[in-house]
Amino acid sequence: MQFQVPQFIEFEDKIVGPLTLKQFGYLAGAGAICFAFFFFLTNTFAIMLSIPVAAIALALAFGRVKGVPLPKYIVSFVSFALKPQLYLWKK
Repeated sequence: MQFQVPQFIEFEDKIVGPLTLKQFGYLAGAGAICFAFFFFLTNTFAIMLSIPVAAIALALAFGRVKGVPLPKYIVSFVSFALKPQLYLWKK
């Protein structure tokens, strides 16, 4: 009996155009937050708050550090920083 081996298992599926579901979620969430800023605040404050939110969303959606996606890198960094460190020294 022969089975087909899946190809390209390292890549996530493109769900929404050229974006994966995670990327679309980051960008849609930031878009909703920016829309709320413009709806409830004056234009000056909305623009001042929307620029950092959009920059963070773009970094989370498309940013990579040494080939690792930025959200995974942040989770690894936080888990390493919060775990107790045990340093052993042998003479």
